[in-house]
Amino acid sequence: MKIGVPRGLYFYVYYPMWYGFFKSLGHDVVLSVPTNKDILNLGVSNAVDDICISVKVYHGHVKYLLDKRNVDYVFVPRVVSEDKYRYTCPKLAAMPDLIKSAFNKDSERILSVNMYMNQGKKPLLDAFGKIGEKLGASVKSVKKAVKEAMGYQEKAVKCLRKGHNFAEIVKNIRNLDKLFDEPVKERRYNVALAGFPYDIYDGYMNGDVIKHLEEANVRVVITDMLNPKLYKHYTKYMIKDLFWHQANVAAKGGMYYMDSKDIDGVITVSSFNCGIGAIYEKLLDLYSKETNKPLMHIVVDEQTGDAGLVTRIEAFIDLIRVKRGDGLVAS
Repeated sequence: MKIGVPRGLYFYVYYPMWYGFFKSLGHDVVLSVPTNKDILNLGVSNAVDDICISVKVYHGHVKYLLDKRNVDYVFVPRVVSEDKYRYTCPKLAAMPDLIKSAFNKDSERILSVNMYMNQGKKPLLDAFGKIGEKLGASVKSVKKAVKEAMGYQEKAVKCLRKGHNFAEIVKNIRNLDKLFDEPVKERRYNVALAGFPYDIYDGYMNGDVIKHLEEANVRVVITDMLNPKLYKHYTKYMIKDLFWHQANVAAKGGMYYMDSKDIDGVITVSSFNCGIGAIYEKLLDLYSKETNKPLMHIVVDEQTGDAGLVTRIEAFIDLIRVKRGDGLVAS
């Protein structure tokens, strides 16, 4: 069978796991194309109005797979929790329901299951077992596929910890060991990106922020590269951890990078109309006043022109250059 995987939302976190599972069962994994104008328009026209642009774009990727790629199923998991007592955005938790409502005539082709991540093997085995049952797989083959899926995810995490970003992981999904062995290119300046992975890695929606930074001799590090143990103790301005796992990664990871002597500046990337993003951005605003490290916010919306963004990035890099004693680019 052909299993379609939309290139959005938790694809940018758990795709290696999903790829490993379906591949082990002998199915072809079909990705939607990277976000483009057509995908965006499909999403905006098929999603409800009062949700963030990242969710709208996801609708576009699902619609593309349903109409263009001749897949048997489109995999739309309900990622409920990624850590103990830490949950996902309500709209993301409701994603299968939103998708089935938007594409009612194709609802039978939406393959969904509740997934609880980072809570041991059993919840994953139960979830994947339901998927395997629907796909006609035996219990033995499902157990083998889950083991392979977790192996892919572990290799991906090791690549992230070394400094390879998730886009590289997707590109090298068939040989993650080779990617891990490749050295990470050092550059003159180091800038950290804090935010949800699907906002950071969707280059079409954020104006290719990673590409623009790298072209300016900047090495980009991202909050998903960090081992959570490094930033667990960051609770400044927080009575307790935030309710949403990815918000904690963005807020605490961003604070860690602000304290790091190796990082010259921090940029947040978030979606317009995302209340959770507004929370971690404010926390980083407060913390930046203590560290005096350059901080910039990029908010992604339905407008795709990047001229203003390029100017802002250039000004941000100029600020870093001045602080490092290198002077302005123009000089």
